[in-house]
Amino acid sequence: MPRQRSLTPSLIAAAALRVGDRDGSKAMTMRHIASELGYDPMALYRYFPDRQSLLDAVADLALADVPDPDPESSWDDRLSTILTGIRSAALAHPGIAGHVASRPPLRGNGQRLGMAMMAALRDAGLPAADVVRAAQTLVAYVAAALAMAVQAGERDDRWQQVAGTIGELRGDDAGADLPAVGSDDQFSYGLRLLLAGIRAEVGR
Repeated sequence: MPRQRSLTPSLIAAAALRVGDRDGSKAMTMRHIASELGYDPMALYRYFPDRQSLLDAVADLALADVPDPDPESSWDDRLSTILTGIRSAALAHPGIAGHVASRPPLRGNGQRLGMAMMAALRDAGLPAADVVRAAQTLVAYVAAALAMAVQAGERDDRWQQVAGTIGELRGDDAGADLPAVGSDDQFSYGLRLLLAGIRAEVGR
């Protein structure tokens, strides 16, 4: 690829995101990313001390398309918008989705969404200390759900085994309604449970 005129952190992160989208997470090495830009790999280390710090920047970039929730909407609608948006944005970039799951972004977009999440939790009526704990719980949930979506997300052989086992234990066909691990249905159901738990905690 022809060399870009000058490197910047944002240019490098964008190139890394392209590599991941096109070739997958294993291709997101300093060498491949540098080649995408037409530079020697050592040039990237002027801007990022190691591969992990670069992937942190890429993960944050992947969340750029997550919209800010409508400040006039209810606190639970805002949380749903944020968490669903994070999951959807990460899954749209399969090369970096696993990194988003293992290291939720702490840069600009991560901070933007984190602040919106805590604002919604405050509006729900949680005390200050519980706002932080609840936000941590929600981040852990979306990270775990995202990791499951990366690994599965469909009714595979393992789903068949689990569904069959549930049916045998219950003596019925309840397992047939089991959502696929990492699916949209599983994520939405779990999120509804968490939001119901927050409402119950506020009402204690």
